Amino acid sequence: MVTNVIEDSLTAQKEIIEAIDKYRFSDFRIEHAKGFVKAVDKMEIKDGSDVAFQLYKQSVLNHYKILLSLTETVTPMESAFLEWMQTPSTLEILYKLDPNFKEAVQEFVKVMEECDDVLSTEAMRIVNGFYGVTSAKDFAAIPGSTYSVVAEIADRASIDEDYKLTILSANSWGLTSYIFGNEFLKVFKEKRDFKVALEKEKDLMKRMLLNPVKTQVEIMKSFNFKSFKPEDYFSKYMDAFKPFVEKAIDDVHLANIVMLPTHVGDVGHHIGWQYYYICRDEMNMEILRVHLKLLQVNLVKAYETGKIKNVFDVLSIATGISSAYLFKLLEDEGFTVNMLIRLFTERFYNYIQRRQFDRNVVNELHVNDFLDFIYRGEKMIKKLDFVNWSVLQESKILNSPELYAFPFCAITTKFAALMKFVDMPCLSAPEPVSIISMVNAIALKPETPLISEFCKNCATASIQPNKCLHCRLK
Repeated sequence: MVTNVIEDSLTAQKEIIEAIDKYRFSDFRIEHAKGFVKAVDKMEIKDGSDVAFQLYKQSVLNHYKILLSLTETVTPMESAFLEWMQTPSTLEILYKLDPNFKEAVQEFVKVMEECDDVLSTEAMRIVNGFYGVTSAKDFAAIPGSTYSVVAEIADRASIDEDYKLTILSANSWGLTSYIFGNEFLKVFKEKRDFKVALEKEKDLMKRMLLNPVKTQVEIMKSFNFKSFKPEDYFSKYMDAFKPFVEKAIDDVHLANIVMLPTHVGDVGHHIGWQYYYICRDEMNMEILRVHLKLLQVNLVKAYETGKIKNVFDVLSIATGISSAYLFKLLEDEGFTVNMLIRLFTERFYNYIQRRQFDRNVVNELHVNDFLDFIYRGEKMIKKLDFVNWSVLQESKILNSPELYAFPFCAITTKFAALMKFVDMPCLSAPEPVSIISMVNAIALKPETPLISEFCKNCATASIQPNKCLHCRLK
């Protein structure tokens, strides 16, 4: 099974990188993801629950097929919504299949009404930038995350534990367009009334749970979404996906059911406008090419030498190699991780003083991810003594800074290229490998909810240690 996961995850990463390389000077079209979708269609698990695996696989296949039936492309701005439409759909399906779950959600919403102390404190902190650089849509309950706020409410709810975990999962690994604090920020800017802003935030939070599809459509339309009619997507997706949820509901934990279908971001997000434009710079394209080759060489080697013993090890080693790779690119030009943590922390506080109410609370999501990633890479570099770095050393583009700057002054070319990935680090993480590994791992124990409960060892906490005082993961 481990070799199967390595092969499938590397194939997914390869199809995405090759699609970007092929189409990066074109306008994005949905059909550009055809090779990746074909690769997913061929995937089969070797052990565990196939019904759990199908929640991922069929979601990708249906997502692609439905998009093709509705449009040829999406705008760069609207591509963000493509991976925020599966969790709302799945919640709606579950409400019909399990009325007790719907009742639990209704009870959860009632408890929310009595949590003004939590909601007002967190809203105030987010508006004022209390937590600094953080990830508002993190899968872990870190300070400032939507998941953390929902978890505080869950502590006070006396609903069934499995339903509670499912609600948490829908705000963790699962994705919707709801981000705690954003509505508060927007309304407070306009009304300058704390109570009005808090009530608007609560109202949106409740609607996203009680009527997820309807609310998701409303949010999309509030951004003037026009690439296709969202209602058509939801109708087709739920009709096509319901049978797979029905098959899974008795054997797969509901918390896993709401998050497994979400991982369709390779279609329109990774293979999409943003990576096309970033990778029109040859150095950025080369960073992704070399990254893929490093994974291809070293994941197999890690398995053969006993470093990878199970499916979770595939994820751990792949992300470890990737984080160490980015750290090496920085280290080579004299940059430390601490320099970047301080840079983006100072930038954050300076920015909110300039435009406190003109921001989106999710702005720093990927910056936070990038900092956590390179922070881990700095620690991993010595542990990964088995890694063969020759692919990096042999890259003409990455080792020819004179192609990008006056030869004797070319000292920050790799750093400059990496900064384009700070707002979009998904493929260097690498998400496709992580997702395939995670899906297979869940299939081995589908009845066990994959809920994040471990310390993330946040990069920003290295210079703001008191942030940890407010972390639920402690």
